[in-house]
Amino acid sequence: MEERQYSLFGVRCIQLDPAEEAAGGFMETHTIFLVSKGSGDLYSNGVRHRLKAKVVCYCSPGTIADIRRTPNSSIPLELYELQFDVWESKERTTSRIEYCKRISALMDSGKLPVAASHEALVLVQELYQFKQVPGLGGRPAANLRKEAVFKQLLGTLLKLTDAEEREQDWMERMRLAVDYMEKHFAGTITRNDMAKRAGLTPEHFSVSFKRATGAGFTEYLTRLRLEKAREELLCGDDRNLDRIARETGYQDGLYLSRKFKQHFGCSPRDYIQRPKRIVALQYVGHLLALGLMPAGTSTNLLRARPYAGKLENVADVGDARSLQRISSLQPDLIVTSGPNNEPLAKLAPTISLPWGREDPLDELLRLGRALNREREAKSWIDGFRAKEELAAAQVANMIGLHATAAVFEFWADRLWAVNMAYGRGLRNLYRTFSFRPPEPLAEHVLGEGVGLELTPDMLAAYASDYMFITIWEGGGGAGYAERVMNSKEWRRLPAVRNGKVFFLELELFKYNDPLAWEQQLTILTEILTNVHRTAYGTQ
Repeated sequence: MEERQYSLFGVRCIQLDPAEEAAGGFMETHTIFLVSKGSGDLYSNGVRHRLKAKVVCYCSPGTIADIRRTPNSSIPLELYELQFDVWESKERTTSRIEYCKRISALMDSGKLPVAASHEALVLVQELYQFKQVPGLGGRPAANLRKEAVFKQLLGTLLKLTDAEEREQDWMERMRLAVDYMEKHFAGTITRNDMAKRAGLTPEHFSVSFKRATGAGFTEYLTRLRLEKAREELLCGDDRNLDRIARETGYQDGLYLSRKFKQHFGCSPRDYIQRPKRIVALQYVGHLLALGLMPAGTSTNLLRARPYAGKLENVADVGDARSLQRISSLQPDLIVTSGPNNEPLAKLAPTISLPWGREDPLDELLRLGRALNREREAKSWIDGFRAKEELAAAQVANMIGLHATAAVFEFWADRLWAVNMAYGRGLRNLYRTFSFRPPEPLAEHVLGEGVGLELTPDMLAAYASDYMFITIWEGGGGAGYAERVMNSKEWRRLPAVRNGKVFFLELELFKYNDPLAWEQQLTILTEILTNVHRTAYGTQ
């Protein structure tokens, strides 16, 4: 006799169309919802679960369920509700078993991690038909048939749930194994040790590991160690291969060199000396400043204004999700700013610098050191600072001491005072030309965040002596800018009255890297040394 029994309490078909968009209520029994068509949402004690065909949801007794159809959908939401009791054995003797009703949750409430099979849909429709035929429900044979169909349906759903849980448990074991290997690859790692950690036999572990990673255990460990060695070699130092060997799990540099050549087709020394194939998903301007031409870059950067005419032979890789296109270039290195680089790291060593966290000159120096180009980085920085000093001297007599400046950007329905981390020439304005932001704006444009959203009536409180304007034309910013600039609030601003409002081309000034800075510096110097000729007109 089973330790647990189930008895069907009720079954109904819920159809929500435009005339009836919500259903649900307090669940007094264990309840399963099985969606047959349409889409919507189930709010289980306030937690939202998306509904679509074949989704299965469970609600424990005491759950408040709110079912809603997707607004404006032409397809009604149809789902079956099965209410049932669960009985568990309490006492057992030789002559009888006493059961008590279970009122606690049978499983986690909400959407189950399985989809209903065709068999489950057929069974639930059959159960519903028992209710529709008059008099059929009271016949003993029909009741037995109904209970048998319900147990078959419940068994199907619970079996799928158990299988999903087993699959998740297996994947978690393999994830933990890979995580351990990535942290301890330099030590002694054997298949038997890893099998024990995963709670599997060595044979079962080998099969499971290859299924999860696509590679055998030894192959994966070798690849992991050699990729780490290649990252070390990216710094350009092959003079201490013994040290790199010890740090990557090999006995000496000679053995590492042999394995490296087998895997990559060249010796460590040849690898260091040959030009690196770099895919730049960010920091293109930094690489060009270092004298490095990427083999590939994203579509957006390939078309970027600061690099016009400089990337003619660089391949278009789409974006960071285009793994096949990136892989086809066989990169030695990928440079990006993305937070999750695991897929990219499987293709090549990956350098990831969060965008906007550091001054771009500090980023340039960091990349120069990582790519054995520190001398080139320092040379570029020295040259740029010399240009800054010259530009500052040219502009100093034109703008006077203690002048304030800010960049304001128009979108389709809003106006921003832009934060310095987002480029727009602000680094040159504040550091090269020694402008200050208006005091009320300082924390917004120099601190963290994107800046400060403003309305036209707020502009007077945040006005600056010099106003630089960028317009996001693709989002309809030009229309909004025209409306604001025709307003009384705009005309009263000191910068407008004094002819010190300047338009900057967003497609150049939105970039915040060394190459863009150099071009922006030239344009800003021309603007500020010809104020009366280039300023926005006054009325």
